[in-house]
Amino acid sequence: MAIEFSFTADQEAFRDAVRAFLAKEVAPIVAEMDEKEEFPTATVRRMQEEGYFGVPIPEEYGGLGLGKVGYCLFLEELGKVDASHGTIVGAHTSLGTTPLLSYGTEEQKKRWLVPAAKGEKLLAFSLTEPGSGSDSGAVHTVAEKHGDGFSITGNKIYVSNGREADTIVLMAANNVSLGPNGGVTAFLVDTDLPGFKVGRCEKKMGLHGTSTAELILDHVEVGPDRVLGEVGKGFHVAMTALDVGRVSLGAASLGGMLAATQQAVEFSKNRTQFGLPISEYEAIQFKIADMAMRISALRYLVYHAAARQDRMGPDPKSWSRLERYDKTREAATVKCLASEWASEVIDEALQIHGGLGYIRGTPIERAYRDARISEIFEGTNEIQRLVVSRDVLGRGL
Repeated sequence: MAIEFSFTADQEAFRDAVRAFLAKEVAPIVAEMDEKEEFPTATVRRMQEEGYFGVPIPEEYGGLGLGKVGYCLFLEELGKVDASHGTIVGAHTSLGTTPLLSYGTEEQKKRWLVPAAKGEKLLAFSLTEPGSGSDSGAVHTVAEKHGDGFSITGNKIYVSNGREADTIVLMAANNVSLGPNGGVTAFLVDTDLPGFKVGRCEKKMGLHGTSTAELILDHVEVGPDRVLGEVGKGFHVAMTALDVGRVSLGAASLGGMLAATQQAVEFSKNRTQFGLPISEYEAIQFKIADMAMRISALRYLVYHAAARQDRMGPDPKSWSRLERYDKTREAATVKCLASEWASEVIDEALQIHGGLGYIRGTPIERAYRDARISEIFEGTNEIQRLVVSRDVLGRGL
């Protein structure tokens, strides 16, 4: 399939509106947020009011109905301004609302998806545990049958939005011995349920505006209405969400690359050494060329993948096996290349800035710290390479 895309006039107008909003509401608070390491409650609230936490969700469920392409446009613009805000939106939208839209019953959609898309509730997603990261099927948080529902006990870690969320899309083992194939179930766990507690919140290298929380569940009782999808099919729910998250992470990385490159270009034109702007030197020009080429290539990959997901629609039952394989390989490719290219581009942008780029509090220094996690979360890049290689070995190129 050819890689091509173009934006509609409505999509371009949406981008312009987002850009203006972020410049006015978000950009002015980012430096202070990063320094204080505080969740940006006020700006998150403003974004929720504008509908930006439900960009890809159909209007009938409270969203803006702009699909994955519109969502990636939003995250690209947000990625230019701040990665923390992008992570908060991604944890809520990609990983929280996606499984509700794809696997939720109509009652679950009315109860949880609609308020989430309208910005009235904040969602989070929880898969990782102290003993399971890349081995995502090794879930040891246990969901035992209790009456017609379940009692959930265990610990989760590294949960973005975990401290602030109203509801967690949480994976627990209904049968530990079965692993991912029948042994893991997705649950909708409200954070005000008895037995639920937020534990340690991590201090991090970057993403200082986000919470990365430990969740402690001590016999949290949930009814059958809290099962998202089918019992034992939670791994499918998680992977569907991650396919969306990996493409949108690519869009956010694209925004970060664009901002860093623009800053480096402007700096190189104004920084004089040996009587000339450093932009006149081939060493700098070659760096800028490499940065620009990665941006161009990633733009095509991101929006081609997003457009494919829009064409497939949100219902997994309508996807062919071939479509599933293509979507997953494409998402892994985008995530892996985007995160690594972003790190490389931002590193080169910092190098062009010289000593100034290393000074705490500058935009390029913050971007450098924020970018590194993208090679780890939503599936390490080692896992993405396994996904791609196994698909190539099984199906070919």
